Amino acid sequence: MAPPPPARPPPPKGPPIRPPPPKGLVSRPKPPPPRRPPPPRPPRQSLGSPRPPPATAIPKQAPKRISDDYEICPRPTQKQRIFVPTKMNDVQIYEKDRQVGQGTYGSVFVGRHSKSRDIVALKRINTAQEENGFPITAIREVKILKALKHPNVVNLREIVTSKEQGKNLPKNVFMVFEYLEYDLYGILETPEIRLTQDHIKSWAKQLLSGVHYMHKNRIIHRDLKASNLLVNSKGELKIADWGLARSWNNDMKHLTNKVITLWYRPPELLLGSNQYNTKIDMWSVGCILAEMFRRTGFLRGRDEVSQLEVIFSICGHPTKENWPLIGKTCKLWRKFKPNDGEENPRRIREALKIKLPNPRWMTENALDLIDNLMILNPEKRWSAQQALLAEYFFDEPTTKEASDLSMRFAVGSMHEWEHRKKHEELTAQRQSMMRAK
Repeated sequence: MAPPPPARPPPPKGPPIRPPPPKGLVSRPKPPPPRRPPPPRPPRQSLGSPRPPPATAIPKQAPKRISDDYEICPRPTQKQRIFVPTKMNDVQIYEKDRQVGQGTYGSVFVGRHSKSRDIVALKRINTAQEENGFPITAIREVKILKALKHPNVVNLREIVTSKEQGKNLPKNVFMVFEYLEYDLYGILETPEIRLTQDHIKSWAKQLLSGVHYMHKNRIIHRDLKASNLLVNSKGELKIADWGLARSWNNDMKHLTNKVITLWYRPPELLLGSNQYNTKIDMWSVGCILAEMFRRTGFLRGRDEVSQLEVIFSICGHPTKENWPLIGKTCKLWRKFKPNDGEENPRRIREALKIKLPNPRWMTENALDLIDNLMILNPEKRWSAQQALLAEYFFDEPTTKEASDLSMRFAVGSMHEWEHRKKHEELTAQRQSMMRAK
C-alpha cells in the first residue's frame, strides 16, 4: 500500500507574494492598451426616414438658485452671469383695492392676496411706454432691493405680470411690496395726527440705521425725502422708492447730477458737481430731521437758483477756509461766488428754532445733530455712523423702540398722494362755494 502524499501547507494570508525577477533582468511596466478607433459616424438620413432612438443622456445638474424667483444660468464666459426669471405669478392673484400713490413710471395700489389675505402695495410699471420694454429705474430698484435686507428698508416680495390675450409679452409688470399705512409726508401734513418727542427721536434713529446699512453696502439712494419714508402701524420706518439709487465706489468720477428732489438737494449738486459720494444722502437726512421738528419743509426754493439762495442765506456762503476744493469740484461756483465782504454768515441754529410747534423738543443736542448733517462741505458733513453716535439719542427721554411707540392716530392711513388729492378736493369745494355766493 502506497504511503499518503504529504499535506500541503495552508496558503499565506494577504496578497500573493510574487517572486523577485532573476538577477540581470529589469521589470518593465506593461504597455498601455491600444486606443480604440472612434466609432464611424452614422449615415445621413433622408427626409422622411425614421430617426434613431436618442442615446441615454447624462442627467444635467439643476441650476443653482439665488432666490425664489431667479436662477444662475450656465455662464457663457468666466466673467459673465445671466439672471433669468424662472417664474412670475399673474397679478390676478391679488385683489386691487384703491390707489395710494403715483410714481414717475406707474401707479401704486393697495391689494390683497386672494389666498393668504395679506395686504400688499402693488407698484405698476407700464412697459408699453418704454422703448426698451422696461424702465432702467425699475431694473435698478429690483436689483438693489434683492440685495438689501434690513428692518428699515422696504421689503420687495415678488414681481407679477399682467398679460393680454394672445400676446406673450406682459403689458404691465407689478412690483409687490409690503404695505405700510403711512408715509412721513402724510403724517407731518395731517394736523389730526398728533406726534410726540418719542416719535421724532425713534424715526430719526431708524432712518439713520437704514441709511448707514445702505451706505455700508455701497449704495446711495439719491432721493431721500419725507414722502419716500414709509411708516406702518407698528411704528416701523422704512426707506422706499429706490428708482434713483445706484451702487457706488470711490473711483466713480462722472455721476448723474440731476438727482434728489429740490428741497432736499445738497449744495454740491446745485453747484453742478458730478463727482459726489454718500454725503449727498446725509444732507437730505438733515432736511428730513428739521422737517419732523417743524412739520413743514425747511429749505424751500422755487427753482435751483432760488434754492441756492435759500441755502446760502441760512447755512452761509462757502469760503476757502470751510470748503477749499469748491472751485475744483463745483463747476458752477464761479457764477454764484459772492464778492469779498458780502458772504452771509452761518445761522442755521437760529433758523431751526423758528416756527416750531414744540420748541422744547429742539434741544441743543438736536441742533448739533442737524447742524453737522447740513455742513456745506461734504467732506466735513457727518456720516450716518457718526450721526448714530450723536448725544441727541442719549438724552432724556431715551430713544424708544418702534414697538414702544403709541400709534393710535386719528387717521388710519395717509400718504402724500392721498393728502394731495384730499387737499385738491377741499380746494375745489371752497371754490364752488365762493362761486355760488
